[in-house]
Amino acid sequence: MATVRTPAEHGSIYRFMLKSLQEYPSEAVSYLNFEVSRFDDDENLQQGYQRLSKTDRQKLYDFFNNKSSSTRSNSRTQKAHYCKKPSDACRRFATEPRSITPKSNTRYTKQIKQPPSSPDSFFTQTSELIHSWKLKQKTKNQLGIELNVLIGGCTKLSQLIEIINTLKNDKQVMDTSWDIRLIHKLLHKAAEFSDSHSFNFDGVFSDITRFKSSYESKTCTLLLKLINLNLNFSDGKKLVLGNAAVASLMQQWGIKPNVAIYNAFITVCAKTCQFDSAWQLVCGNKPVMAPYLPLKANQITCMNLLTACAEAGRYAKAKLLVLGDGNTATTSLMQQWGIKPNVAIYSAFITVCAKTDQFDSAWQLVCGDKPVMAPHLPLKANLITCMNLLAACAEAGRYAEAKSLVLGDTAKATASLMQQWDIKPDVAVYSAFITVCAKTGQFDSAWQLVCGDKPAMAPHLPLKADSITCMNLLAACAETRHYAEAKSLVLGDGDTTTASLMQLWDIKPNVAIYNAFITVCAKTGQFDSAWQLVCGDKPVMAPHLPLKADSITCMNLLSACAETGRFTEAKSLVLGDGDTATTSLMQQWIIKPDVAIYNAFIRVCAKTGQFDSAWQLVCGDKPVMAPHLSLKPNQITCLNLLTACAESGRYAEAKSLVLGDGDGDTASLMQQWGIKPDVAIYSAFITVCAKTGQFDSAWQLVCGDKPVMAPHLSLKADSITCLNLLTACAEMVRFTEAKSLVLGDSDTATTSLIQQWGIKPDVAIYNAFIKVCIKAKDFDTGMWYLEKIMNKCDMSTFLQVHAHLAPLEKDNFASMIDKGITEGIYKKNVGLMSHCIDLHMDKIFEGHSGNGTHIQGVPLAFAKLLFCYHKQNNEPQITSIITGYHGNNILKNGMISFLKDEFGLEFIEDEFNSGMIVLRGVQPN
Repeated sequence: MATVRTPAEHGSIYRFMLKSLQEYPSEAVSYLNFEVSRFDDDENLQQGYQRLSKTDRQKLYDFFNNKSSSTRSNSRTQKAHYCKKPSDACRRFATEPRSITPKSNTRYTKQIKQPPSSPDSFFTQTSELIHSWKLKQKTKNQLGIELNVLIGGCTKLSQLIEIINTLKNDKQVMDTSWDIRLIHKLLHKAAEFSDSHSFNFDGVFSDITRFKSSYESKTCTLLLKLINLNLNFSDGKKLVLGNAAVASLMQQWGIKPNVAIYNAFITVCAKTCQFDSAWQLVCGNKPVMAPYLPLKANQITCMNLLTACAEAGRYAKAKLLVLGDGNTATTSLMQQWGIKPNVAIYSAFITVCAKTDQFDSAWQLVCGDKPVMAPHLPLKANLITCMNLLAACAEAGRYAEAKSLVLGDTAKATASLMQQWDIKPDVAVYSAFITVCAKTGQFDSAWQLVCGDKPAMAPHLPLKADSITCMNLLAACAETRHYAEAKSLVLGDGDTTTASLMQLWDIKPNVAIYNAFITVCAKTGQFDSAWQLVCGDKPVMAPHLPLKADSITCMNLLSACAETGRFTEAKSLVLGDGDTATTSLMQQWIIKPDVAIYNAFIRVCAKTGQFDSAWQLVCGDKPVMAPHLSLKPNQITCLNLLTACAESGRYAEAKSLVLGDGDGDTASLMQQWGIKPDVAIYSAFITVCAKTGQFDSAWQLVCGDKPVMAPHLSLKADSITCLNLLTACAEMVRFTEAKSLVLGDSDTATTSLIQQWGIKPDVAIYNAFIKVCIKAKDFDTGMWYLEKIMNKCDMSTFLQVHAHLAPLEKDNFASMIDKGITEGIYKKNVGLMSHCIDLHMDKIFEGHSGNGTHIQGVPLAFAKLLFCYHKQNNEPQITSIITGYHGNNILKNGMISFLKDEFGLEFIEDEFNSGMIVLRGVQPN
C-alpha cells in the first residue's frame, strides 16, 4: 500500500529538493529532464524526487525552466525539450506545458557512450546497457539516464522502435518500474517523427503503455499526441474513455482527466473522423465539460471542436458553437459557456465554411452588415484570417472576392480589403491567391504577380517567390493548360541559354516541383516533356542524382500516360518487360508499387484498350493485389476496373466483379476481397451496362425485385446514378424508363423516380433526358413535359438547357437567335468581339449566374451553328475562337475538325493560350 503523506511532509520534501537543486540551477534543468547532470549520484535527492507528488514535480519543472530561460535567454544552446518542433506542437496541442532545456554540460556527456551510426547500433547499444544494469554495473537511475541519451540520438522512427522493442522483450525491464521521465523521453522523441506515415507508429502506443511507471496527466497528453500521429481512435478511446466492460487506462492509473487531456482527445477525434465522440464531450447526454461541472470548456476546446467540424463537414454544429442561430434567437454554445470568441476562433470558423461550401457565412464575418472583425472593432482580422478567407474563395470559386481582398481594383482606385485592414500581404497570401486563380480560371491574374508590369514578388523586391509560389503557379498552369509558362518557370528554354524563372529567382527545383510540372504536361498533352525528366538524355531525377523520383512522380507519370494514351511507357514504369527480363523503372528506382500505383496503371489500361493487362493484376496467374497478398484491392481498384470494362465492352467481367453470378452460388470478386460496393461502384457498373447493351441489369439495381439502391436501404441512388441510367436509356432507346425516371406520369399522378429518391434534377440530368428523347424519336412528347419543368428552373439552369435545345432547331437557328436577343436571352453580340468568338456561356447568354458555370462552354452543336450565324450575318473574317480549356478539349477539337471539313479553314491551338484556337498564319488580337 502506498504511503500516505501529510501536506506538511510533502512541503518538506519539496523544500529539500528546491534547496538542493538551487545550488546548480542549470544542472537542475538537466536533472529534471532526466539528462546527465552532477546530481545523478545523489541518492538522497533521487529518493526525494520519487516521493514528490505530481503537482510538486511540475512546480519544480516550472521553477527551474523559467529560471533557466530568464538567465540564459540569449544562449544559442537552448532547445525545446518537450517538443523539438514547437510550431507543430502548438498547432496540435496548444495546452501542453513547454519546458526549455539547455544542452547537457559537456563535462558530463563524456561519461556516456554516444550511439554509433551503424544500422544495428540501437539494438546492440540498448542490449549492452540492459546487460550492464543486470550485472549491477549501473543503477536503475544511471541506466535510465543513458537510455535517455541513446533515445536522443535516434534520427529515424525505426531506430526508436528498435530501442522500444529491445526493452519490451526483456522480462526484467518490463517487471521494473521506471522513472516517468524516461517514458516522456520516448514520447517526445516519437513526436519528432511527425512526418512519418501513420502506419509506422502501429503498436508503439501499446508497447509504451506496458512499461511500469507513475503515469501523470502530462503523460496522457503526450500519449494522445502519439495516437494522433498513428490515427488510431481505438487507442485514444482506450486511454481516455474506456468502455462499459473495461476502465480507461487513465482510471487504471488513477489519473483524473483535465481539460487539456479532453482537448487533445478532441484533436484525435478530428483526425480520425470520429466527430460524434468529440461532440459528446460537451453536448452529449453525459458531458464531461460544462458550465455546471468542475471541468469547463475553454477556447482551445472550441478551436479543436472547430477543427473536428471542418474535417467532418459539420457546418451546423460549427455555427451553433460560434454564432448560434439568429433566426431562433438561440445563443451560441460559446456564449452559454462564457467564452468570448477571438480572431483565432473566427478564423477557424472560416475554415469550416471553406470546407462545407458556406462561403457567404465566412464573408459575412468581415464584410457583412454586422461584421465581427473590422478596424473599428476590438477584434481585427489578421493574416491567418486572410489566408482562410482565400481558402474559402478557392473552394467556392469566388475570384472577385479574393481579388478585392488582396489586390483591390486599380481601375477604380479601390484599395484592397487588406490595405483597409492595415495588413501587409506576404508571400503566403500571394501564393494562396494564386490558388484561387488556379481554381477559377484566372491564370493571367496569377502570372501578373510574378511576371507582370508591376510584380508583387521578385528578386529585387522585399517579397520573393518561394517553392510554394512555384507549386501554386504550376497548379494554375495545369488547371488552365498553360504549358509554355510552366516550362519557362521550371525548365526555361532548353533550345537556348534562357534560364528558367526559378533559376532567376534563385529557387532550386525539388522533386515536388518536378512532380507538379509532370501534372502540367499530363493536362496539356506534353508527355515527352514529362518523360524526359526521368528517362531523357539529361534526366533531373535518377538514382545517381541528388533528386530521386518518388511514388508521387510515378503517379503523375501514369496520369500523363493515361491522358496521352502511352501504354508502353506505363508498362515499362510499373511492370517492366517479362519477355525480355527487363525490370521496371520503379524497381530500378527502388520504389515499391502500392495499391494507388496499380490503380493508376489500371486507368492507363482503360484509356488505351489494354483490358487484359489490367485484369491480370487481380485475376491473373500471378496477381499483385489479392486478399492473401500484402497489397489488397480497394474500392478505387474496382472503380478503375469497371471503367476498363466499360471502355472495352467486358460485361461478364464487370458482373463477376460486382454481382457474382446473380444466383448467389458464386460470390462476387468484391465479396471475396472483403470490399462492400457503394453507390459509386453501382453507378460505374450501370455505365458498363450502358456500353454493353445490358439495360435490364442496370435497371434491376434500382427497380428490380431486390434493388441495391433505394430510399429505404442504406445505399441510395444519387444524381450520377441517374445520369448513368439515362445514358443507358439513350443507348438502348428506353424512353418509357427515362420518362418515369425524370418526369413520372401525370396521367396516373405517379411522381418521378428522381422525386421519390429525393434527388433534385440539374442541367446535366435534363440534357441527358433530351438525348434520350432524340434517340427515341419521341422528342415532342418529352419536350412538352420538359418545358413545364424548365419554367420552374433558375436562370442558369434554363440557359444551359436552352443551349442544348437550340441546335435541334438548326433550320431556324438564326431567327431563334435574333428573337432571343430581343427577349433578353442572348447578349447582343452573342459572343462575338471583333474577329473573335468566345464560346463561354457567360459571353453568349444574358443573366448568366456565374456560379461556377461561367467556365463552361456551349455545346459543340451550338458552337458550330453560332459560327455559321456570325460568319453569314456579322463577321466573315473570324480569325480566333475562345473554346476554353475545360471539358476535355471536346469543344476545341470538335471546332478544329468542323472548320476544316466544312470551310477548309485550318485553325490551330494558340501558342500562348491552350483555350483558344486561331486561324493558321494569323495573330489573334
